[in-house]
Amino acid sequence: MKSFLFTILLVALNGCDILPSNNTIYRPNSPSTNSEKGEFDTLMEKDKINKIKVNAEVVTYLLNETQPQDKMTAVVVDNNSSCDLILRMLEIRTNQIYNLPVPKNSKNQFVIKKGNYTLKSNICAAKYYSQKYISEPLILALSNR
Repeated sequence: MKSFLFTILLVALNGCDILPSNNTIYRPNSPSTNSEKGEFDTLMEKDKINKIKVNAEVVTYLLNETQPQDKMTAVVVDNNSSCDLILRMLEIRTNQIYNLPVPKNSKNQFVIKKGNYTLKSNICAAKYYSQKYISEPLILALSNR
């Protein structure tokens, strides 16, 4: 009788997907992951253009006092994860979109317009979402830990 109940219990658990199955939920080479990797590579190529000038502007924003009449500011993103990421920033009022690539275990810096932003990113398998009013330089550290 005990073996019969045990068999029924196993069948019930297997039918409820409680026991491990061969169906993988996360597929690292899925089309969406591959397309984001391709987008990241393209954005990194574009990011290299005028990077010395952008770096100089970012340092200027970081070292000097914020001027209220200045329409731009700096963003430094510190990616402490083991995955490349794209920080997607949407300026709420004008719908200006910034897709900012940041390599794994690295930093990248950008100059953006001041304003209210929605920030989103995939950090390895984790999701990042935030809304911020950016009126002075922002240093953002992201991690999957």
